[in-house]
Amino acid sequence: MPAGLKITITLTAEELRHAEAAAKRTALSVEVFGRNAILNASRGIQLAPPQYKPHQLSHIHKKAASEDKVWTEAELRERGLPLYWSRAWVDEQQAQGHSHAEIAINAGGYQVMAVSRHLRLIHGIVQVKQQTPGQQQDIYARIQQGATREQVMREFRLSEFGAARYFQLVEAERELNLRFRQEIARLEWPATKPEVAQTLFPEEPQRTTNWLAVRVKKGWLVRVKPGVYQPSPEFLKPPSFESGN
Repeated sequence: MPAGLKITITLTAEELRHAEAAAKRTALSVEVFGRNAILNASRGIQLAPPQYKPHQLSHIHKKAASEDKVWTEAELRERGLPLYWSRAWVDEQQAQGHSHAEIAINAGGYQVMAVSRHLRLIHGIVQVKQQTPGQQQDIYARIQQGATREQVMREFRLSEFGAARYFQLVEAERELNLRFRQEIARLEWPATKPEVAQTLFPEEPQRTTNWLAVRVKKGWLVRVKPGVYQPSPEFLKPPSFESGN
C-alpha cells in the first residue's frame, strides 16, 4: 500500500461481513478493496476548482522548464501545483502499479487525457497498451494455475484495479459454468429451443434466444441441426475434481 494519510472507517458487523465477502470475490484484502472503492467513488465527483487557471499553469511550467527546474513533491504540494509535474512522484506511482487514470486522481483530480499527454510529452512515459486476446488468455491461465494477485500484477504489469478485474471475471466465469451445469441437468438432450424456454424460462421465454446464443458462442452448446441443441462433450460427463493431500 502507498504511504499517505490513514483513515478509520466504522462499519456495522453486517457491513463488514459484506465488505469482506466482496473483497474476497475480487482477490483483494479488505484494506485495498476499501481504498479502491473510495477511488472509484471519487472519479465522478467534481472537485474544488484548482488554485491556478490552465494558462497560469502553462506559464509556470514553461518558465520552470526554461530554467531546467526539477520539481519535488514537497514544492508542488506547497504551491498547490499538479503532483504529476514531479517525475520522481510519477515513478513512485507507477512502481505501485497505478494507471494513468489513477495517477490523475492521486495528483489532485486532474483530467486523465491532460495527465496522459503530460506524462507522454514531458516525462516520456507511454501508457501500457491493453492486453491482446492472447495475453488475456495467458492471464486467465495463470489465475487458473493458482497465481496470486501480486504475481499476476508483476508478471503482466497490471495495476491493482486491472488485476482485480481479471480475478473477478474468472470467478464470474466459474459461477456461470456451474450454473450452466445445473441448468442442463434439468433437460433431456438434444433439446429444442421451445423445450429450453419451457424448462428454464417459463415466465420469460424471450430470454431463451440470448441464453442459447451466448452458450453456443462459448462452445458450451452445439447446434446439431436448426433449432436443436446439445451440450458439448465436456458437459456431458460429471466435472472432475483434483484430490488434495
